[in-house]
Amino acid sequence: MWEAIVDRETGFRLFSREVLEKIRETRVLVVGCGGNGTVADLLLRAGFTRFGLIDDDVVEDTNLNRLPFTRSAVGRPKTEAWRDYLLSVNPEAEISAWRMTINRFDGPRFSDILAGRGWEHGSDPVDLVFLGTTDVEANLVAARCCAAAHVRMIIGPASSGGWIVGTFVHGEGDVTVEELAGFGTEGTRLEDIDYNALRPLYARALNYPGRAERLAPGVGPAMLRGELAARSCGIFTRMTNAAMAFEAVKNVADMHGLPLDGTSLVRLPEVQIFDPYSGCSYYYDIRRKAVGIPSRPGGTIRWEPWNDGRNTQNVAGSACR
Repeated sequence: MWEAIVDRETGFRLFSREVLEKIRETRVLVVGCGGNGTVADLLLRAGFTRFGLIDDDVVEDTNLNRLPFTRSAVGRPKTEAWRDYLLSVNPEAEISAWRMTINRFDGPRFSDILAGRGWEHGSDPVDLVFLGTTDVEANLVAARCCAAAHVRMIIGPASSGGWIVGTFVHGEGDVTVEELAGFGTEGTRLEDIDYNALRPLYARALNYPGRAERLAPGVGPAMLRGELAARSCGIFTRMTNAAMAFEAVKNVADMHGLPLDGTSLVRLPEVQIFDPYSGCSYYYDIRRKAVGIPSRPGGTIRWEPWNDGRNTQNVAGSACR
């Protein structure tokens, strides 16, 4: 079945036989099986076969705008629904699932999963993690464990209103979530962190140029206060999932020293953005608060400061010219 799935990918740059074979061997862990969890579908159809799934929620009616299920899945645990769905596409896939939350006390358990302990098919460590939960506590715990284990972590906020993606490579000297968001928690035990106090900092770190304009007035603050669930329009979620899936292919090539063939990793603190409202494509350096505007496809990138959103429209206009 795997050969049939990847057959028509061959011929595209980057999707060489060597890269596809490494994709087949790569073990991925999807943390959060809601909007961002849909990346599992795209990964499977790109040739990935080894999956771990973590989520404690059940499928709801409101999930059907973005999850590839029918009403028959409503009420089922998301991890079970995803396992059945993925196996229905490729029965040869290896799926391990944990119906669990991730809280401040779950660091050791999550680290065990990263190390390959408790999986149904072998004990190889995880190669790539996809962070797809909106819970700050779960995000920080997973991110710290990934950084400690030097496991690459791909992010793409599903509520972003467009294509946004980046990789925490977690190599020597690479940035971590805690450092990038300015949490100041690096020396604090996970059990002792005030996670509620981190919500505004986390939201600010992900507030790339143009994002605020994607939401109707009042929606962003309501989500930050917990009065409104994160927005996940299926169209935008699929764009972000596509971004993460393609970034995963690039990471596989990079991890094995294979040619990236005309592309490159989007390495945090930089993220890549495509705004479907305006058609603008650009980069954002979260640490430097600078916007990178490509001069043309495959050309150089011109960096401009982003003054807390005051020049957002100018940046968008420059990116589209």
